[in-house]
Amino acid sequence: AEAAFAAAAEKEDDDGGTSSKSKLFDNLVAWVRHNGGRVDNRLGLTNHKHHGDVDDDDDRLVRGGVALQNIQAGTELLFLPWKIVFGTIANTHIVPENKCDVLQSYAAEVDAGRASFWYEYLALDDSLSSRVPSLWSGLAIAELQGLPPYYNVESTTSGAAGAAGGGGLTDWYLSNCVDNDDESDDEHDGVVAFVNLPSSSRQALLAAITRAAGLRFLPVYDLLNHHNGMVNVQSFADREGDTITTTVDIQKGEEIFISYRGGPENTVDEMFRRYGFVEEWPRYYSWELEEEEEDLRDDDSNESEDADDGNGGTTTRRRHRMKFLVLPQQNVAIYPPTSMLSQIGLKNLNIDDVLAKTAKHNQSLSTQQLIHFRKVGVDFMSTLTTTAEEDMLILEKTNDDLLMMMSPQNLDAPAGEVEQVMDIISAIRYRIKFKQGIQMALDTTNEVLAVRKYANASDEL
Repeated sequence: AEAAFAAAAEKEDDDGGTSSKSKLFDNLVAWVRHNGGRVDNRLGLTNHKHHGDVDDDDDRLVRGGVALQNIQAGTELLFLPWKIVFGTIANTHIVPENKCDVLQSYAAEVDAGRASFWYEYLALDDSLSSRVPSLWSGLAIAELQGLPPYYNVESTTSGAAGAAGGGGLTDWYLSNCVDNDDESDDEHDGVVAFVNLPSSSRQALLAAITRAAGLRFLPVYDLLNHHNGMVNVQSFADREGDTITTTVDIQKGEEIFISYRGGPENTVDEMFRRYGFVEEWPRYYSWELEEEEEDLRDDDSNESEDADDGNGGTTTRRRHRMKFLVLPQQNVAIYPPTSMLSQIGLKNLNIDDVLAKTAKHNQSLSTQQLIHFRKVGVDFMSTLTTTAEEDMLILEKTNDDLLMMMSPQNLDAPAGEVEQVMDIISAIRYRIKFKQGIQMALDTTNEVLAVRKYANASDEL
């Protein structure tokens, strides 16, 4: 069964495999239509440079939906009756109460190969190639240098039970859906347990993490990529099925974007933990730090607690939440309000309006808030073992190491070593962007303070 899908999904043609993937997409579209669905002829699937990636200098191509011709706003792009949305019961949107059944059924369909009703859908499922941080080894996690989501990823890969999400779903699946009859030293190691699963089970779990919407698998729709600043379609579900329509005019060649996750909970570290990427913008950074006592009465982003200092006295520690939102052209909102964050992931985002509000918002912050933000940010950056510039050199060397490992002359590399180095590279890329994001926020803070200082000096004159 695994070979059947590999042959269909990875077969290379003279043009490097593009034609075979196009044929697979055409087969999927025909299957959707045959089973009562509708797909606009102008919706295509291509390999292209993803405009949502923060690495503008990265030439890697990604698979995603594009407009093959101009598409007007309000056009029905896709309709999926519930009977071809995997994971739903009969002809309804309802998901079974026993979530294990959904993933085990998915794995069974993968094992069925061409005999599966869902074959055309599964033939385009490349989930096995996903390298989400919730499944990383300890070496890769260490490369995060303690940056969020370091602690969340560390706990999920060590086998701790979690809630919904990348690592939480993995732990839940391993705890509730897998027979653990064999005793071993790795019994509580989530990563090892995942690796030991049958290929079809691993594919089902990774598909649930990276593609499903509430354990519903929507053909064609789940091939569209994420960008919380450029969402140009919307989804509407009723008793008949799920309908996807365009919300703006989409020009030929433009990518079609959806949102995997939006709102104030859509932090950079949470997106990276769940999906393994960082989008270009908007990037919302929010994490908690502990700092020593100081007068911050004008800053409501802090909480304090008293602790025994070991000498009979007490010392006050403050928990401060660093929050900032990175927008296009290196614009940054410091302590962005909920009203601004709630727009993340919404259709037809008016970025010019958001940028105008960002400038006014930053000016509305008190000088004390800005100075404190700068102090906490500078202090935090000083605790990191490398700078972003040093990380770039490390990244270059690690990329060279990976190329050497993948060369035809090096066929005896230990199993899993290449994947581990790829995870390490992903961690280094992430920490570079995290540090660059902090520096952009500090630069913005300094600019606002400089303007305010100049204005005050002018008033005194």
